[in-house]
Amino acid sequence: MLVAFTLFSILGKKLELFSEGYFSKSKALKNYKPLRLLVHTAAGFTWSLAKIHCPGLETAITYGFDNKIGYVLRLSYWKARVASLGKDVRIDVGAKATNWHNITIGDNSWIDRNVFLMAGKSGPPDFEGPFYLKQNRSFKGKRGELIIGRGCHIAPNVVIQSTGGVEIGDYSGVASGAKIYTLSNHYRNLERDDGIIYKFTPLAPPKEQSLIEGPVVLQGNSAIGLNSVVLPGVTIGKNSWVGICSYVMKDIPPNSIAVGCPAQVVKRRFKGTGGVRD
Repeated sequence: MLVAFTLFSILGKKLELFSEGYFSKSKALKNYKPLRLLVHTAAGFTWSLAKIHCPGLETAITYGFDNKIGYVLRLSYWKARVASLGKDVRIDVGAKATNWHNITIGDNSWIDRNVFLMAGKSGPPDFEGPFYLKQNRSFKGKRGELIIGRGCHIAPNVVIQSTGGVEIGDYSGVASGAKIYTLSNHYRNLERDDGIIYKFTPLAPPKEQSLIEGPVVLQGNSAIGLNSVVLPGVTIGKNSWVGICSYVMKDIPPNSIAVGCPAQVVKRRFKGTGGVRD
């Protein structure tokens, strides 16, 4: 028993879920070393169970333990499943993901309550209907990847679907209820007029569906407002903010404020590079 406890503690420490700065913020963790040992042990044990896909573990950890213990358990579980998880990340109750191995999350980011991260590829090559790929040269990752930078906040009830790839730059925020989609049905064939009335459901025959896919990029220090929707192939430029309930279907240039349906630039945040406001 003691041997197992020691091994899990060593493993938990090697996971490097927390920085020394994080531990120093808590007087209990800073001054009471046995408590820190328990944190590492719980982390190592949960990580091990996640690696062997223990039945029921994901549900229990995702929806249970709405406290500091749950915080450690969720971090350990996500560390075992995602491609990369930085230090001092916060994962809240109800946050879920698919195709975990395509997800990267940077240091000190926060995945808030009931966020749904849908990574991974779907659709073509077996898809029979029209498929339009919208290019995005700003995207540096691979199809199906979800890359979340450092210091980002993904607020409650956000949905990010990264079939075509999503990259969120450092210190960016996606507000509550916002949606980012990289793959969507379209009402027509974007390559030619074929006279077919396309259907907006994945349950329709494939030949009666038209799809559009394109990576989405939020460059550093950008923001997506409450209940806004970002569609395939869009880049939100660095330092740009999109207002609430906006519908983004075209690129937003850097240093801009954009609002509306569809979203339009209404003002520049700064003039030149000196940070002078308009």
